[in-house]
Amino acid sequence: MRQFLKNNIANALTAMRLVIAIYILILYFSNAKNWLWRCAGLFVFALLTDVVDGFVARKFHSVSNVGKLLDPICDKSLMFAMLLVLTLSKKVDLWVLIAYGIKEVLMLIGGLIFLCKKIVVFSNWIGKAATVLFAIAIGLSVLDVSFSNYVMIAAVAWAIFALIQYGLKFVKELRIRKSVDEVHNTLS
Repeated sequence: MRQFLKNNIANALTAMRLVIAIYILILYFSNAKNWLWRCAGLFVFALLTDVVDGFVARKFHSVSNVGKLLDPICDKSLMFAMLLVLTLSKKVDLWVLIAYGIKEVLMLIGGLIFLCKKIVVFSNWIGKAATVLFAIAIGLSVLDVSFSNYVMIAAVAWAIFALIQYGLKFVKELRIRKSVDEVHNTLS
C-alpha cells in the first residue's frame, strides 16, 4: 500500500487541479457569495499542488508518462476555467480567452498526433513559464491592477511562442524517428 501511494500521490495531486477547475466553474455559475475570492483562493491552492506534485514525483522517483500527460491537461483546464470566469465577469478581454483556447486546442491536437506516433509530449520550461505568466496575469486581474492587461498580453505572446517551440521540437523528433525507421527498414 505504501508503494502504491508513493507511486500515485503525484498523479492524485495533479488530478486534484482538474477537480478544482470544475469547482471554480460551479462557484461562478451558481453565483456563490464571494465567488471571485473563493475562486482565486482555489486557484492559488491548485497552483501550489502543481509545485508539490512535481516535487513529490521527483523525490519518490514516480515520474510517469501518465503524469507527464495529465499535468499539462490539468494545468490548462485550471487556467481555462479561471480565464473563463474572469472573461464572463468582464475582468479579462474575450480575445484572451479565445487566443488561449485556440492555442490549447492546437496543443491538444498536436499532442494526440504525437501520442499516436508513440511520442509522449511533455511540458518544458517555456511552457511552464507561460503557465506562470498566465497565473500572474490572472492574479493581477482578480486584484484589478491597472497594468494586468499588459501582463495578459505578454502571457498570450509567450504561450504562442511556446506553441511554436513545441511544434518545432516535436516535428524534429518526428523526422528523427522517421530517419531511424528508414535506416532500420533498410538494414532489415
